Amino acid sequence: MTVRTQQAAGTPSWYDLTTAKPEETRRFYSHLFGWTFEDQGPDYGHYHMVRQYGHPVAGFMEKGPETAQMPSVWTVYYSSDDAQADAERIRELGGQIMVEPMQVGPLGHMLVAADPTGAVFGLWQPLEFQGSELENEHGSMTWQEVNTRDAERARDFYTRLFGATSEPMPGVEGLTYHTLKKGTQEVGGIMQMDEEHWPASIPPHWMPYFAVNEVQDAVRVAAENGGTVTVPPFDSPYGTIAVLTDPDGAVFSVIQLRD
Repeated sequence: MTVRTQQAAGTPSWYDLTTAKPEETRRFYSHLFGWTFEDQGPDYGHYHMVRQYGHPVAGFMEKGPETAQMPSVWTVYYSSDDAQADAERIRELGGQIMVEPMQVGPLGHMLVAADPTGAVFGLWQPLEFQGSELENEHGSMTWQEVNTRDAERARDFYTRLFGATSEPMPGVEGLTYHTLKKGTQEVGGIMQMDEEHWPASIPPHWMPYFAVNEVQDAVRVAAENGGTVTVPPFDSPYGTIAVLTDPDGAVFSVIQLRD
């Protein structure tokens, strides 16, 4: 097990979930991944730190009155060296700031934004808290991609915002997919949503992937604990993937990684 201690700017650092069904949802993820939850208290709006093997891997919070009508979603955060400067950069590149940069106690600074195609994501500028300490372990972050109706526009936005490069993923007929890279590190994907596989009712969005030891077990446990199997397991060059929905409708993917 490799423990991460620092995430460079423009690389993924955190996932968090907002939900209207906190008790039911906590039970679901506890059974699915073995997570534990720590309430951070009223000073942090009762935000919960999610731990796996004792390490922080995600965040969890109940919706408030101002977000009660919004769907329950997972938000993907990328690390930032300067949240204020990045907020201006997002605007210059055609994005929209949903939550202005704000300091979260001594932990860091955050913002939430939408890219020019409408997909929502977050940035985290760390102070005392760096983000997830695990990756590619059961119940921890392992991949993230933006599903969008305009992959070319999204690619231009994220490569410029993150100082990244992109490469088309070869060998999949009918699929437009770009891989974002910081140097040699792959940091995310951009997938074109087509009309055949993506109903018009599904907006552009970021999809988090969690590693699991056995994808078939994850599918079974999710279904037994109030979740839905949105896409049954299928093979990919990187592992076996399934798309799941939690009891409050938040969608995420799980992958049993290849060695």
